[in-house]
Amino acid sequence: MSKADHGGKLFEAIGQDLRDLSRLETIISADVLDAWFDPSPRVLEKLREHLPFLARTSPPVHAGGLIAAISATRGIPTSNLCVGGGSSQLIFACLPDFTTKNGRTLLLDPTYSEYAHVLGAVLVREVHRHTLHEEHGFRIESRAFLDHARRLHPELIVIVNPNNPTGQYWPRAEILEFVRRLPGTFCLVDETYIDYVAPGESLEREVDRYKNLVIIKSMSKAYALSGMRVAYLAASPDIIHYLGRRLPPWASGLAAQVAATEALHDPGYYRDRYRETHALRAETLEMLQGLPGVQLFDTCANFYLVKNTGQSAATMQRQLENEGILVRHCDSMGLQFHDDFLRVAVKTKEENARIAGALRSVVTGGVPCAARA
Repeated sequence: MSKADHGGKLFEAIGQDLRDLSRLETIISADVLDAWFDPSPRVLEKLREHLPFLARTSPPVHAGGLIAAISATRGIPTSNLCVGGGSSQLIFACLPDFTTKNGRTLLLDPTYSEYAHVLGAVLVREVHRHTLHEEHGFRIESRAFLDHARRLHPELIVIVNPNNPTGQYWPRAEILEFVRRLPGTFCLVDETYIDYVAPGESLEREVDRYKNLVIIKSMSKAYALSGMRVAYLAASPDIIHYLGRRLPPWASGLAAQVAATEALHDPGYYRDRYRETHALRAETLEMLQGLPGVQLFDTCANFYLVKNTGQSAATMQRQLENEGILVRHCDSMGLQFHDDFLRVAVKTKEENARIAGALRSVVTGGVPCAARA
């Protein structure tokens, strides 16, 4: 069975044995959506101070302290929460319980490829897709989506919001109305990038009101903790109790639990980084304006889309890799992509300039001076 494509070619470039990380400074890893900024200084200080203890000590079995911190900072009862070792672990744990062998599931297209992989290749469920149209900026049209769901009668609908790779946000009021109108269908909303929109836009506090609503929140991208592998799921107490039997003990490591707890207690630091991210993305897109045959798709998160009608996305990807720049080919994320879209993560100001210079060179056939600098 094939695995889902997640990009992540950085370790192919620097060596998967992890023994020599010296090449990190020569590679720009813009194919995965890890944060360009460091974790909160509070996180780093706590990890440095207690690293030997954190490395040798078993964590709390069910992450009770982290769950309490999430509850206090997010305003969600602890009975509505469980923690996992990254969102992928929670996806693998919960999807079997929301679907049956002959049941239908509905995904957006395009969207994060892990859901189609688990539902289709692993669980062998009947997967249907709701097409988001390029001419509409890949935005969700609420009425069309609801009509599709009502005709299909799926057991499960998965919504990544803001969506990946399109970076489009479905407004809170519209998605809640959608959930309300489908009381017999589980609606799983993946909010990995919601913090880039605004703190109050999450639906996580609504899970007691809507028993068919499940929220998955990765703490990787928004809190710069991708290497720690920590995420949480919010749902009704009945769902949380049932899922608890599927999650292994010590699902999240001690360093991860401590780092995530400290991150939750420094919201001001992260709000500043989100504002910087939006400014960096806008600045990069401005540098890329006017490229012949290139269409740019802005987002509300830490990435953007590039479409080039002049040559294949795979060719562009290879040329950029030759300059030490890794970007994501999007075909695995949607049936409607045909080797024409690349997704690029927002990086530091200097790295964004290098990416823009290299993209300009690839498109125009010039010498990638910025990429060689």
